Amino acid sequence: MQIRFILLSLASVLVLISCKKDKSSSDDYSSTQILNDFSVNVAQATYNDLASKTEQLHQAITAFTQNQTQANLDNCKSLWRQCRQAWEQSEGFLFGPVATDDIDPRIDTWPVDFNSLDSVLNNQSVYDETYVNSLEDALKGFHPVEYLLWGVDGNKTIVQFTSRQLDYLEALAANLKSLTQQVASSWNTGNYHNEFANAGNGSQVFTTQHAAFMEMVSAMAGICEEVADGKMEDPLVSQNAMLEESPFAKNSIIDFTNNIKSVENVYLGKYITQGQSLERFVRANNLSLDGAIKTKISTAITALGNITVPFGEAIFTQQTQVINAQNAIRDLKNIIENDLANLVSQKIN
Repeated sequence: MQIRFILLSLASVLVLISCKKDKSSSDDYSSTQILNDFSVNVAQATYNDLASKTEQLHQAITAFTQNQTQANLDNCKSLWRQCRQAWEQSEGFLFGPVATDDIDPRIDTWPVDFNSLDSVLNNQSVYDETYVNSLEDALKGFHPVEYLLWGVDGNKTIVQFTSRQLDYLEALAANLKSLTQQVASSWNTGNYHNEFANAGNGSQVFTTQHAAFMEMVSAMAGICEEVADGKMEDPLVSQNAMLEESPFAKNSIIDFTNNIKSVENVYLGKYITQGQSLERFVRANNLSLDGAIKTKISTAITALGNITVPFGEAIFTQQTQVINAQNAIRDLKNIIENDLANLVSQKIN
């Protein structure tokens, strides 16, 4: 009788422990906190970093226009790459003011229109803020800056810079700084942050939390599609290296990789710091799906790393690696827009 009582007591304890564990894992997230933490730890953190880096780039370019040394040029190029990293890691959430205020196309349109750019350089206009704002998108943003810094063959020397190019370069850098500061400010607490974090609780933009969650999911899937079926596909199919995203700096594969890292950042809820996230939501509801998403992110990044030459060369000499990377990114897109989206629709109102 005593032994039977002890066994029953142990069984009861195990049941209680089991129930407590299940409850803890299923309740280990707050949908409201996930939205707030995405806004703070991902969107605000990324855009603030981008704004800080473009300010540094503008300062470096201003210094270069005043003193054309190789060291100053190298500093400009290094800071351009740092700005690109921050920007490309924001493209996993291309929604909100960056889209509605048309900041994205004004920052990141390619290919560079050489003929129109030459016309800008050859006219007598003053390159002030009003003039740069009036230019078509392909004549401002990252890629005209890239072209002016590296030259069409990527080997531009300091003696090849004309005074007009230097003036235009400084004006473009100032415009880029202004636009990135604008998008950073739009996400700061009290602005778009409140609209997103308060989804379903007074937000005028997101009347339900489901709408805000699906905005994240759609943006993640959207950048996967853009990378695989746009950024990579167009140059590959046309066999035209000038259609790649960052041809002059030979930075395209790094751009693509940072886009997938942006998807990872959104999923994990991190950029520099980390909070509650889609990952925690998925782990609480479907642990195997969490593992599958992480595996597909890792597989896509690894596949891009298997392209060992600049993308403008890879479309001719490493087509198998390019196609493998595209397919890995498509697999990531599919699990996001199907499995993850379905789970959100089932669990988030």
